[in-house]
Amino acid sequence: MRTVILIASILSTASVMAQDTPALWRDPDGGCTYFRLGDTLSLRYQRDGLPDCPDARREATPANGQGAVTRDDVRDVTRAIEGLTRKLDDLRREYERRGRF
Repeated sequence: MRTVILIASILSTASVMAQDTPALWRDPDGGCTYFRLGDTLSLRYQRDGLPDCPDARREATPANGQGAVTRDDVRDVTRAIEGLTRKLDDLRREYERRGRF
């Protein structure tokens, strides 16, 4: 029984050991870091979810408060969604009244 378990564990780890380990590659022009696995490149991300690029933090941060979502923005979107919901309810009632729903 031990022999069977040993052979099964060796066979299950064989496919893992056969895979290439990803290597890191840094783009000399942009400075971004990529994982390289064979011929495939995949962008590497930092723990905070931003790409591992020198300018990523600066580009993700809005300058002078531009792009920040305000309470008024959230209120406007909420009102728009409520208006659409009311219109859909009206449409549903109209279809039920006509017997098509």
